[in-house]
Amino acid sequence: MKKYLLALLLAASALTLAACGAKKPDMRTPVGEKQEYNYRNPDLGFSLMLPSEFIYYQTQRKQTPDFTDLEIFVPTSDTKYAQEVPGYAKPVVVRVFNKNSWLVSSESDKKIYQKIGEKGDKVYAIRFWDKVPSDWKNKWTAAMADQIKQEFQID
Repeated sequence: MKKYLLALLLAASALTLAACGAKKPDMRTPVGEKQEYNYRNPDLGFSLMLPSEFIYYQTQRKQTPDFTDLEIFVPTSDTKYAQEVPGYAKPVVVRVFNKNSWLVSSESDKKIYQKIGEKGDKVYAIRFWDKVPSDWKNKWTAAMADQIKQEFQID
């Protein structure tokens, strides 16, 4: 009986140590040479890298029967900028459509949201802000938008 308990205890310890080694990336800690933020959303089935300028970013999720939006907000001090969330601007929205909803969505939606890809019954699209707050004019570039799209991964 003692040998059985000892074997069980050793197996449990090995599993615990193995689980500790498989760390998930910290979405709030910049990584790599560019010091980007690794954002992963397993519920919606995607991940992306956010530029280092997105420090203190926040996310918000909105759901409808036809799509789910993942909105990414960054701090702004531009009080004249229309702020949905006080003190924050919304540079990126990832919209995950149900495939049928994407197929019947209006042409204006398809112009606003750029399709990135699809998997199963989901279509992934992205939108960037039209108007940039004054304190982001020297930070935000078209290259940032391109980089976010290029590094977008559908899981």
